[in-house]
Amino acid sequence: MKYRIYVDFTKKKKDGTAPVVLIFEGNSKRFKLSTGLCAVNNIVGRAFQKGEPCATAKNAVLAKKLLAVDQFMLLRGDNMPVDELKDELRLILSNRQKSAKTLVHYIERFADTKERKGTRDLYDLAARKVASYDAKATFEDVDVRWLDGFVRSMGDVSVNYQSIMLRNIRTVFNWAIDNEWTDKYPFRRYKIKSEKVAINNITVEQLRAVRDYPLDDDWRCMYRDLFMLVFYLCGINPVDLLHLKKENMKNGRIRYKRAKTGRLYDIPVPTEARKIIERYKGKEWLLCPLDRFGSHKDFDAHWNAALKKIGPVRIVPDKVGRMRKMEWEPIVDGMTIYTARYTFASIGAELDIPRETIALCLGHAWTDVTSRYISYDNKKIDGAVKKIVGYVNKA
Repeated sequence: MKYRIYVDFTKKKKDGTAPVVLIFEGNSKRFKLSTGLCAVNNIVGRAFQKGEPCATAKNAVLAKKLLAVDQFMLLRGDNMPVDELKDELRLILSNRQKSAKTLVHYIERFADTKERKGTRDLYDLAARKVASYDAKATFEDVDVRWLDGFVRSMGDVSVNYQSIMLRNIRTVFNWAIDNEWTDKYPFRRYKIKSEKVAINNITVEQLRAVRDYPLDDDWRCMYRDLFMLVFYLCGINPVDLLHLKKENMKNGRIRYKRAKTGRLYDIPVPTEARKIIERYKGKEWLLCPLDRFGSHKDFDAHWNAALKKIGPVRIVPDKVGRMRKMEWEPIVDGMTIYTARYTFASIGAELDIPRETIALCLGHAWTDVTSRYISYDNKKIDGAVKKIVGYVNKA
């Protein structure tokens, strides 16, 4: 896109001056922007004429503005949508380009490029955290001191939570550098901390205890049964489990695409799993939870809470001394909806099932090249499930 300088005498003022504008044309687009300067006479080339009042001073200002425009157009002008280009040039001509767009703006814009809702949500969360700390910050404002302050602003959260927010910001910086929107990169001198998270698996004896514990209410039975269903179905991710449709299950197998990776996943349905699926059949979904709950997150919260109530209950006095408060004593501490997934993997390792096969069962690796390879992988998965479920059922 090219531009030319033009004095717009159609907008002549009472003092006889008219605004100096730049007219940009190219790619079937045309727009004009004010330079903020005015002239009595036409401009010759890229300069005011000698008879122009304050010509020397005006030429110095105009030359600086035109140089900034030329540099911007050379480096970034061809890579931008016209509307955004117009906004950036307007800011340059008004000498406000440094604060043109905030870091929050770019994080939100990057989030919009992501197809997966979970990924978008993470970047939107990062944008809110940055806005809460320093809503006006631009790329130029972010340095090591700013990042340290941002971490402190998040308060008492885990190191890994901080790490997720910082990595999101770093990714946006890399994206902006690739698009030549900034050359600032504070992460060269900033180390993002992380910490190892303990894998929350339970022993086979504890799993059997959870499976066999006598429960006298339907709601705890359902949450416990669905926990076991996750285990029986190769430690399927609970999100994937709840979003299964009836057509995903056919001929004793469940075939679907993982929400996290989009990869094809094909697992057997052992007898134990089939009985649970039959017990909790859904209307719209394979299983019933999402028929009642608005989203899997709502159900997950109840599910996690219920797993901490698999065990005896005592009625204890409330604050006013009445015997009304229920106090739960879980037979296994710290269980979550992901414990079944981790436990499937740990029992598989205990049985000397190869790590590659366990990874296939969990959906960490898959191949979509030929049916011959898929069949081979299915045999390995089927064998692992038979061995693991059989081992749990021994006692």
